[in-house]
This record gives sequence, structure tokens and C-alpha cells, in this order.
Amino acid sequence: MSTTAIAAALMDVRAEVWAAQVAVVRAGTATWAGDAADAAEARRHDLLTDLRRCLDALDAADRLVDAARHAEQRCVAGRVAPLGARSVAWA
Repeated sequence: MSTTAIAAALMDVRAEVWAAQVAVVRAGTATWAGDAADAAEARRHDLLTDLRRCLDALDAADRLVDAARHAEQRCVAGRVAPLGARSVAWA
């Protein structure tokens, strides 16, 4: 799979995580009373924390994709002839 396809998939996942964050924040406008309000707020906080962790993991994955893309570019630009081959002009 190419780094371009991986990057596109990561963007799709990031969009879903952002949408989930919006949904959790909007759910905070619901009115609860007493213990239910406390439980709902705690759950929202936990969900938002988990979603932030997902975004952090996606950031790390993006950095890996960038590193892989740079490695691909270096390898393609400076191809090395296979062992045992005479000098071959690589296009």
C-alpha cells in the first residue's frame, strides 16, 4: 500500500474522530439532574480524553507516513543496482 493511500486513510479516520468529538460536546448540552448529570459529565470527559489520545496516535502515524514517504523518495531517486549486476542505467 502506498504512503498516499495510507495518508488518505488516516485523514478519513481523523475526520471520524473529529466528528465524534463534536457529537460528545453537543451531547453536553443535554440537561441532566443530580447523579445522572455527574455521571454524564464524567463520561463525556472520559470520551473526550480518549478521542484526544486517538488524535495523538494519528499524529504519530502521520509522522511515520511522512518518514516512510521521505525514505521512498530517497530510495527511488538513488536506486542501487542489484548485487552482481553490471552498471545499469536506472531510469
